[in-house]
Amino acid sequence: MKRPIGKRAMAAGLIAMMMLTGCARNTPAPTTKIVNDPDIKAAFNLNEVEAKKIDEDRFNSEYNRYSFKLMSQIASGAEKNCNIMISPTSIMMALDMCAAGAKGETLKQLNDLFAKDSDPVEQQAFASELMKKINAAKNVDFLCANAIWNNKSAIGDKMNTTYRDYIKKTFEAEFRTVEFGSDTHNEINKWIDEKTNHMIKEAVPQLDPTTIMVLVNAIRFEGKWKEEYTDSQILEYDFKGTKGTKKTTMLSSSEYGYYFTEKATGFMKYYDGGEYAFLAILPKDKNANANDFLKNFTYEDYKEFVDSRVGMNVNTLMPEFKSDFEMPLNDTLKNLGVTDAFDPNKADFTGIAKGSETLYISKVFHKTHIEVDRKGTKAAAVTTIEVDGAMPSEADFEEVFLNRPYAYAIVDVKTMNPVFIGTVNNVE
Repeated sequence: MKRPIGKRAMAAGLIAMMMLTGCARNTPAPTTKIVNDPDIKAAFNLNEVEAKKIDEDRFNSEYNRYSFKLMSQIASGAEKNCNIMISPTSIMMALDMCAAGAKGETLKQLNDLFAKDSDPVEQQAFASELMKKINAAKNVDFLCANAIWNNKSAIGDKMNTTYRDYIKKTFEAEFRTVEFGSDTHNEINKWIDEKTNHMIKEAVPQLDPTTIMVLVNAIRFEGKWKEEYTDSQILEYDFKGTKGTKKTTMLSSSEYGYYFTEKATGFMKYYDGGEYAFLAILPKDKNANANDFLKNFTYEDYKEFVDSRVGMNVNTLMPEFKSDFEMPLNDTLKNLGVTDAFDPNKADFTGIAKGSETLYISKVFHKTHIEVDRKGTKAAAVTTIEVDGAMPSEADFEEVFLNRPYAYAIVDVKTMNPVFIGTVNNVE
């Protein structure tokens, strides 16, 4: 899919928000004394994960399948007129840190969310390699960061050391052990603010002092267009949103590479360095709501779309915009088959600590931010998990004008894996 952009190609700016996932407590659970025990085994062995050979084609396909199943669920539950955006990567990282301490059916359900009936060790290795790839990206500011806060009074330094060491190595997670009090959420939010470069300042509300731990993933992306828009390519144009028509600043350019299927047309705009790009997906139905469109846009539809590219020039329009989105994910994940992790009577996170039979995920929360302008895109996502318990030919031209509701993704150009997926129904 990677092709040089024509001389007249200019990129439209996209800013993606970083997501926050958390496991929180909804119902009281019996108090359990957690003690360290050298006989406790972590769910995964670090050496096995590091040595695991990944079936990249399969796991890239499974990741895309998971991304669009997740987006379909979120689009189904979102307001029709709102702009939505998620980071499938952020959510996967946070949940995989939980999966690293899970066993039995709890582990299977978490693992099946990403790659059904796959080897959990291979899934952990895939997530770890994806994180390293993000952090090694060139010419864009791309960061994937993980952290865990332990409640000193509940678990303190008695966490299973093999689990702690595994998470530190595999996910490069920071560990903090503090007494959960009235100011703990401010400490976590300060970390989030820093890691997202101030795009997401607050994602965690005040914590219950009985909460066992909070796992956080933060992702930020800041990329300049490979070819920035010039003054002559900035114009005022009507955007026909679901709440009415509004005159807005549009970015115009000619791009090379046209995508078209029965459901959508589109184009791709590269960021500096050429590793990542903005992929526009415009519904063929001119009256379509973008959220309803993505609700019914499957992995198979996405694969057909990215495989449909033909080498021809495309005249494009895209609005400058900013957008924020947040949503609890408990019901979304349950609808996708992750149920035991939220059930105090069924969850099995005994890889985390001795006596942790009552640990369960109480809350998963996701928050994102995106800005797109003439220079490029900024995006951030945070996922927090709170754990409770007791513990045609080049000469021809086509047109893709994003002057009505549309979908988009920030993708890895080599694999076409979406790091962020979103919609624009209205511009403010």
